Amino acid sequence: MTKKMGVIVFASIGVVLLFLGFYPAMFQKIVIEPPLLILRGVLGLFQDSYRATSSFWDKYSHLMQAQKENRILRHEVLLLSTRLEKAESLLVENERLRALLELKKRVGSKGLACRLLADNPTIGHRTLLVDCGRNQGVHRKDGVMGPQGVVGFVVKVFPDFSQVLWLEDPFFAMEGLLPGSVQKGVLHGMGVGRPMEMDYVPAMTPVQKGQAVVTSGEDGFFPPGEAIGFVKDIRTSPGLLFKNLDVVAAENFSDLSVVYVMIPPRQWVRSSLKWKRSK
Repeated sequence: MTKKMGVIVFASIGVVLLFLGFYPAMFQKIVIEPPLLILRGVLGLFQDSYRATSSFWDKYSHLMQAQKENRILRHEVLLLSTRLEKAESLLVENERLRALLELKKRVGSKGLACRLLADNPTIGHRTLLVDCGRNQGVHRKDGVMGPQGVVGFVVKVFPDFSQVLWLEDPFFAMEGLLPGSVQKGVLHGMGVGRPMEMDYVPAMTPVQKGQAVVTSGEDGFFPPGEAIGFVKDIRTSPGLLFKNLDVVAAENFSDLSVVYVMIPPRQWVRSSLKWKRSK
């Protein structure tokens, strides 16, 4: 039965092929074109899939490359920022050293350029530690100046470092002069971050806000004409002989890195009544 069916099938196929052989157009349409259409569809699916996959990997590759370039750029920006900060720091330090050198030339007296090591912000007091001491010729009560003006006095001396009292400290006091006049007063600290107070200024003395207060040079610790601070406020009372001035320090504590210590002998000292080095 099976053999008979096979013969019938092959015979049928032969008859169909023989029939289609007489009609080529129909043969192509029925026998050839359907498989080709199916093959084209399958190939189209593979092609679309390949394009989609290729596009995905291209985008992924571009994204990874962009991320890599972004990391490199961020690293370069960080390096440039660090170099810029160092350059700015060196520029500021150079300007301070230049100002200190100009101060040394202006004063024309023996002194030491000392670096600020640390500060002691204890309650009610502010002292600085500098890297010059007894071995370098520093003495107690030596005046200390910065590029902008008076810093304070040496209060303790050790072999290779010294302690300096900041001029805003309540224990600090010195004589001050109003430029353009002969009027002087006594300046004393009122606490760190607060204006100093200048007392014993005659009530009739003309004073303006923003006016400079400088060293008189008569105390023997500082040369004359160096900045102490600037008048912030003027306080007067009717009937009193003197007025009080609030004076803001010319030197900025946060900007200090190098100071200049005035050591004996001091060339501006002319009078035997003024301070001189004890023997």
